[in-house]
Amino acid sequence: MSMADTATNQYVGKVKWFNNKSGYGFVTFIDSSDFKGKDIFAHHSSLNVKDEIYKYLVQGEYVEFNVQKMDSGAHEYQAMNIKGILQNDLMCETRHKNRDLSKSSDPVVFKSYNTGNGKPQHKHPRP
Repeated sequence: MSMADTATNQYVGKVKWFNNKSGYGFVTFIDSSDFKGKDIFAHHSSLNVKDEIYKYLVQGEYVEFNVQKMDSGAHEYQAMNIKGILQNDLMCETRHKNRDLSKSSDPVVFKSYNTGNGKPQHKHPRP
């Protein structure tokens, strides 16, 4: 595989870990590429999000990305253009949207279908 291929090819990986405070972490390749099973450096500035939000990755999150060979630094390759799998949102985007929804001024009503007296129901007698 040539270096030109890495910049244009889309790869799939799973976030191994990501330090929100430091803004970087590693993604493990899971697709059938020559890189399968290897870890690649991921920086928050390479996250492709639709809105201006705090960018981070979540451990275990699946992502798509391109690979760039680095001219200098501690890592030979870096994940670039990191986005949610199958063009979906990254978890940081989903959590941001959910947080905004929970702050909306419209009250949320939950209906309970419990017809009991409000006390916990036990199937078996307690000892």
